[in-house]
Amino acid sequence: MGRSKLDTVSDFARQGYFVRVTCVKCGKVSDWNAIELMGELYRRRISMAVEQVEKRLRCSTCGARQARLQPALAKV
Repeated sequence: MGRSKLDTVSDFARQGYFVRVTCVKCGKVSDWNAIELMGELYRRRISMAVEQVEKRLRCSTCGARQARLQPALAKV
C-alpha cells in the first residue's frame, strides 16, 4: 500500500479523513469534517493548500495563528 500526500484539504476529503487542527501554542485540538471545511474555504475564497490554511486559522482559546493540520479518522 502506497502513501498518499495530503497537500490540500480536498486530499483529506478524498482519502476519507477528518482534519485534526492542533494549536501549536496552547495545544487545543479539534476535528473538522474535511468536506465542510472545503465548503467554508471555497465560500471565503481561501486556498485549500494545507500551508495556507494553517496560516489563516485562529485558535478560539488563545487567539494564536499557529495551527497544525493532520489527518484524523472519520467519525462513524
